[in-house]
Amino acid sequence: MSDTVAYSRHLAPIGRTTVVDEIVERLVRLILDEGLKPGDQLIPERELMARLEVGRSSLREAIKTLCALGVLEVKRGTGTFVGYGDTSMLTKPLSWGLFLNQTSTRQVIEARSVIEVALAGWAAERATEEEKNEIGRLLADLEKHQNDRMQYVESDLAFHLSIAHAAHNDMLANVLVMFQQVLRVWMETTYKESKDTSVSMALHQEIYAAILAGDAAAAREAMADHTSGGPLLAAAARSYAQGLPPLHIPGLQP
Repeated sequence: MSDTVAYSRHLAPIGRTTVVDEIVERLVRLILDEGLKPGDQLIPERELMARLEVGRSSLREAIKTLCALGVLEVKRGTGTFVGYGDTSMLTKPLSWGLFLNQTSTRQVIEARSVIEVALAGWAAERATEEEKNEIGRLLADLEKHQNDRMQYVESDLAFHLSIAHAAHNDMLANVLVMFQQVLRVWMETTYKESKDTSVSMALHQEIYAAILAGDAAAAREAMADHTSGGPLLAAAARSYAQGLPPLHIPGLQP
């Protein structure tokens, strides 16, 4: 009897999905079934619309949702590319749950600290010369945009994701990608309040120097100092006492 009850609960009728949800699932299946890799370009928007027989607004809404998850990346004037996020639809409940959880601030920061400290150490041990050069290029972007808060945040996220990829642990890199939308809001809020990137900049430089030197212990220590919270966490707590505000993702209702 208990088995029957359990089956009844889990196999209840499923409501019809929206067009946007169906497009999201089709695009994910396309990436998986065709073995597309990060950086691969999808066919043009007009051709996608014709093959799926959907309107432009629905397609763009689906693409925006996948971009928020890191599965796709849109480059203006160029096209839509496969991103570095986890393409498995099993990650959707976890990642969307993080976006909508009002008390997620401290939990995300704690999780980020644990994950990024490990990734920094592995990046110091495993990064190729090309990957080290890319991390250095993004550090230069940070230095260049210290007076442009929004661009600084984007460069900051890119810097951390490049370290994650250089660690060559796809599982943890994908977890960090799922955090990125929450981290973006947190970074924007804290940098807006502090109005000073000097401490952040110095820590980024320490992390890069350790990775460049292949010093795993120093890389972990520098990343721990950077991700432990400190004044930035305090700023976030003052701005959002109940946690991060919910993020708006097109096509998603809380």
